[in-house]
Amino acid sequence: MNIWYLSPYAGGPGVGKAHRAYHLAAAWAGIGHSATIFPATFHHLLETEQELADDFQIDGVRYHSLAARRYAGNGAARLLNMLDYCRSVGRLETDGVARFGRPDAIIVSSPHPFPIYPARRLARLFGATLVFEVRDLWPLSITDINGSPAWHPFVLFTGVTERFAYRHADLAASLLGAAEPHMLQCGLRPGRFVHVPNGVDPDAASPEPPTTETALAADATIAAWKAEGRLVFIHPGSQGAPNALDRLLDAAAVLKTRGSEGRTGLILLGHGAQTEALKARARDLGLSSVAFFGSVPKAEALWLTARADVGYAGARNHPGVYRYGISFNKIMDFMAAGLPVLLPLSAGGDPVSAAGCGIVTGDDSPERIAAAIETFAGMSDDDRRAMGMRGRDHARQAFDYRRIAQDYADAIAAARG
Repeated sequence: MNIWYLSPYAGGPGVGKAHRAYHLAAAWAGIGHSATIFPATFHHLLETEQELADDFQIDGVRYHSLAARRYAGNGAARLLNMLDYCRSVGRLETDGVARFGRPDAIIVSSPHPFPIYPARRLARLFGATLVFEVRDLWPLSITDINGSPAWHPFVLFTGVTERFAYRHADLAASLLGAAEPHMLQCGLRPGRFVHVPNGVDPDAASPEPPTTETALAADATIAAWKAEGRLVFIHPGSQGAPNALDRLLDAAAVLKTRGSEGRTGLILLGHGAQTEALKARARDLGLSSVAFFGSVPKAEALWLTARADVGYAGARNHPGVYRYGISFNKIMDFMAAGLPVLLPLSAGGDPVSAAGCGIVTGDDSPERIAAAIETFAGMSDDDRRAMGMRGRDHARQAFDYRRIAQDYADAIAAARG
């Protein structure tokens, strides 16, 4: 098959933090398929502020970026970036086949679902199978996680788009294993669902030591804390309201009142809308166990993750959303590194429970998180390592990108008839 993978926020090694499309395309190439990934020329998950080149390759995986304006934050410019991307998708009608070959399948990968409109036209024009790949259930995630009102015009339009996508897609591929009932209610035809989770690359080389100033400083802090006998927790990635990092700080405050704060260290690696507020909260609480470091390239984040003792998969507990499942990239990174996981929520079919590789609190209350931290701190090193190894072994068996890509390709072929 020849696959066009429309993923506006796609990245890859040295380019952007979202590696899913890269891993799938590389695995498809290994079983005889070809794929071109179409990211936006600019998006907020790029590793630098530089816009992407029109055409480039990463380890043989082909990319063609589609013009979309720069933006910062979640204002009007980001909405216009989404619109730009959709317009650029539509322009593939004129020269796409000549440049990238006639597609057998066109995958529209969310989070934002709007490219489904031009992609449906392209699929009909070229006789391609239309696949709608769902990372987050929009608008449900917008209303339940981000707190946007259901009557907001953007939410309403997203709901219309979601139903359009499910009605017209030949296949719905979701990272959320229990999402099929929701999709059927929104118009998906029975038998058109496939679970395609995030995965791990079992052949990935060990990350090299960091070189950036930020990563070196974080590495030095981890080393110093370990020398003090502290158990080091790490949260890499976004620091927004959905990540429940305020609850983690409150949990550290609970430990402080119990006199046990000095047994642990919390590395918060990344940035986001809540970063400054979180720093201020940590200062106000007088926490000595928390250290903030800015964003670093993905390879350095993986190095620092492997250096820590426990991974914190921060997220606010939203049972109404997470009952359909979760597939956090950071959980896959923790499991691949053999790191035990602290998951502060309740979710349908969560991989931490399935693998027995961590503690799932069931909610995001500071008291529950603090209790989980104390439980980890009270374990022997051997017990924690055994827990982490269960996660690594489970990830290699259940979340190998080669197997995921094969299953995905088989589902697309079946949808083609």
